[in-house]
Amino acid sequence: MKKALALLMVAAMALGLVACGSSEKPADAPAESAAPAAPAESAKPAESQAPAADSTGEKQSYKIGVSIMELTAYTWYQGVIDGCNQWMADHGDEYGVNFEFSFEDSRSDVQTMLTNVENMASAGSDGIILFPADASSAIPTMKELTGQGIPFVIGDYAQEPSSDSDVVWSTFVGHDMKALGKKAGEEAVKYLDTLGKDDPVCLFISRPTSGQVSQDRFDGFKSAVLEKYPNAKIIEEGDTGAGNRDSAQTLMENVLQRESVIDVVCGHNDAEVVGAYYAAVAQGRDETKFIGIAGDIDVLTWISENNDKWLAEVLQDPVVLGYQATDAMYKALVLKEDLPENYDLPEPEAITPSNIADYDWKNWGWLG
Repeated sequence: MKKALALLMVAAMALGLVACGSSEKPADAPAESAAPAAPAESAKPAESQAPAADSTGEKQSYKIGVSIMELTAYTWYQGVIDGCNQWMADHGDEYGVNFEFSFEDSRSDVQTMLTNVENMASAGSDGIILFPADASSAIPTMKELTGQGIPFVIGDYAQEPSSDSDVVWSTFVGHDMKALGKKAGEEAVKYLDTLGKDDPVCLFISRPTSGQVSQDRFDGFKSAVLEKYPNAKIIEEGDTGAGNRDSAQTLMENVLQRESVIDVVCGHNDAEVVGAYYAAVAQGRDETKFIGIAGDIDVLTWISENNDKWLAEVLQDPVVLGYQATDAMYKALVLKEDLPENYDLPEPEAITPSNIADYDWKNWGWLG
């Protein structure tokens, strides 16, 4: 590309022509002006300014590797792929770029993730968007590859560097996990306000293997409830099993044996809460209500059908995640921008029986 531009400039000078152009510097802050985290089709970030297109009108192609934590067992991440592709559909022509994506599934396995990343680099990836399998295992590989000029954007799972020199990625794009939990807690409070209790009981099913991510969600939920109900009993139970509906159902069955009343159940993600719901229904615990986090087709169906056991689904939109991660890669790779430490996403939203009609959720392919 640089050679082509140089030849064109020489030719232009020989002809005695003068060409000039300008472009505004792109804004550093990405997410403040982004559309709300709602249906995928509306999830667009603050506009990046395109560099001046070359006079041939041809797009510059880039190979972008995208290593995704889990596609096999968890369809939520399919929305990340949708978001990456949506960004290209929205901006490829406008910015004169063609991102050729290579999506790989880490299957929640660290070694598979590392192998995928190394293979992407060997295949000539110009940049890599990494949705890691854990908080630190990829750091040595990232240090090696960024040293070779391959920029990284981290998505969804914040990394835990041991020193400043470990921070070699361009930015982190992820939902505020504490804010997700807090939004769920706020929805719980709305329901608890109708009970007239001073000491309600809430259960939060965490996922210890998810580390700080799960802890932040619990902390957000707990703080929101205790702010309004300081005498509330907040039970945290960690699902150390498979982390699916079955393991959560077994956990909930045990909790129900010792807790005579549970007013609200929330959890690390929908699988944990749906499993708890099945257990409560089987034991006829009609007093218990449920709040999901992330996005699940069964939960949204129950809410749309006015199943009174379900208070809300706090949406963690994967399409916005993939969209913004691609926008960050464009700025880092093509525009050579220095990006902020965190590339913010829109504030979380709660889908409830009163507003679910405003969402086109039946057309969200990532729900499965």
